[in-house]
Amino acid sequence: MPPKPEITREQVMEAGVALVREQGIESVNARSLAKKLGRSTQPLFRLYENMEALKAALRLAMDRVYDEFMKVRIQPENRLLTQGMAYVEFARAEKQIFRALFLTRNMAGSSLGEIARAKWNRETIENAGQITGLPEKGAEQLFLNFWLYSHGIASQILSNEIDLPQKKAEELLKNAFEAFLAQERKEWS
Repeated sequence: MPPKPEITREQVMEAGVALVREQGIESVNARSLAKKLGRSTQPLFRLYENMEALKAALRLAMDRVYDEFMKVRIQPENRLLTQGMAYVEFARAEKQIFRALFLTRNMAGSSLGEIARAKWNRETIENAGQITGLPEKGAEQLFLNFWLYSHGIASQILSNEIDLPQKKAEELLKNAFEAFLAQERKEWS
């Protein structure tokens, strides 16, 4: 019987993301991935030096899932507000990927300053400054306040602590955005 055809990195990442969706990031190991792929563990280590390298690639694959989800939902008229709404929606739609990306020790050590300086967030902060008229530091503070609030709602939804329909979450986010904006305008006037 001829050997099974080799697997590709893309197939491994598809299986890894599917495994995270089904069972969480904790379930991802060489055996579970090999089983998902219908292979032995050997082909995995032909593609990846070790599990650390494979998990780093899986993190990037999950980042792409997140980026694609967010890309179609964020609106340039108000990136910050729509980003917060999409973030909460992502937590609801992709619970295990959200947990893996935002509630594990992957983010350990990130300061608020580092979060505000991240390339993805700079575009949102600049947009917030443009649409609100706030100076850069005011737009950064608006972003951080709103991001932390959005993360709190997303975390509560994820933990099933509250039954919060998306429409109600969006209403809370709009109210918070306006309150944080009023606070920053007062600070910078």
